[in-house]
Amino acid sequence: MNLEQFYTDLEKLVNIDSGTVDGHAGIDEIADFLADRFKDLGWQTKKHDLSPNAGPTLICTNREAENYDLLMIGHLDTVFTLGTTQKWSFSMDDKYAYGPGVHDMKSGVLFMYYLMKELPKEVGEKLNIVAVFNSDEETSSLYSKEVYAEYAKRSRYAFVFEGMAANGTSRVERKGGLGYIVKFTGVAGHCGSVFINGAKSAVHEMGKWIVALSEMQDEAKGTSVNVGIARGGTKKNIVAPEAYIEVDIRIDDNEEPLRFDRAIEALTKGAKERGIGVEITRRFKPALVYTEKVAEYAEHVKKIASAAGLPIEFQKGGGLSDANILASYGAVCLDGIGPAGDGSHSEREVLFKETVPMAYDRAMLLICDLAEQKK
Repeated sequence: MNLEQFYTDLEKLVNIDSGTVDGHAGIDEIADFLADRFKDLGWQTKKHDLSPNAGPTLICTNREAENYDLLMIGHLDTVFTLGTTQKWSFSMDDKYAYGPGVHDMKSGVLFMYYLMKELPKEVGEKLNIVAVFNSDEETSSLYSKEVYAEYAKRSRYAFVFEGMAANGTSRVERKGGLGYIVKFTGVAGHCGSVFINGAKSAVHEMGKWIVALSEMQDEAKGTSVNVGIARGGTKKNIVAPEAYIEVDIRIDDNEEPLRFDRAIEALTKGAKERGIGVEITRRFKPALVYTEKVAEYAEHVKKIASAAGLPIEFQKGGGLSDANILASYGAVCLDGIGPAGDGSHSEREVLFKETVPMAYDRAMLLICDLAEQKK
């Protein structure tokens, strides 16, 4: 791996603003950068413009195929807003590379290209490979999953090039995420005349929901409930006409959403009976479950990696990634196999340079192994 050229390219990508919400032009620029390089490898590329609310998603394939042996995925978007790179740009020293998105996950998407650039010819001839570069992972891949799901359904394995955790571990198991945004509409009125003016408090209704949902937290099931945002009302002497909550629920069991959906249905019915309007937005990413099939492959990976002097360990993740979605279509997922770093989503974000060659060698080993295992 040409590390000098890798860091030159990484500097270019990190210094392009590509925030999920307002960095669509930057996402498009990075997609073009990668598309040009994959075309030079003889790959087929296609950009998908899915929504004005997201940048383009890029799909690259080494050949058109009915089924794929490997789906690789990385995301081009970051959490950082437009203009961030004017204040904070790429830099590095002997140990670390710094910059917005350097670990999450511009190093990972660049990694995918370098692996394919140097993939042994016989491996590329044997494996059908699709590389997905999505544009909205930081907001649950709301639009891009419409495209990559079609490839996930036809893929045996999926490697997610999110960076390893700071302690060097990767993931074959993650919690799922269920989220609700609830807007309450009441009736304003003077607080001293509530018995005669028909006022109905949206804040009071919001409180009922906060208590009810929070009480559904279940440690035995691995289900946590967090009402992260709650606001409403205008003045203390006015019955609140509006209120709003955002609820983040993390799960181990993919049957849990049914329990919460039923609770939400009952709460909504009660709210309407009390004269409160309710508007709900729901989002869901299934848990990445440690199935028997996944466990078998994880043990195989640990065995061959250890034999090659590139040991790998797996640890359960509480955060979400595209692996959650990919696994729901049947692909066996390895998540977090890009180089390690720390401080993602903050100005402390760093890439651990010493892990770059190790992660590269290990990923190449695993891809070559897929070719050896293919009948």
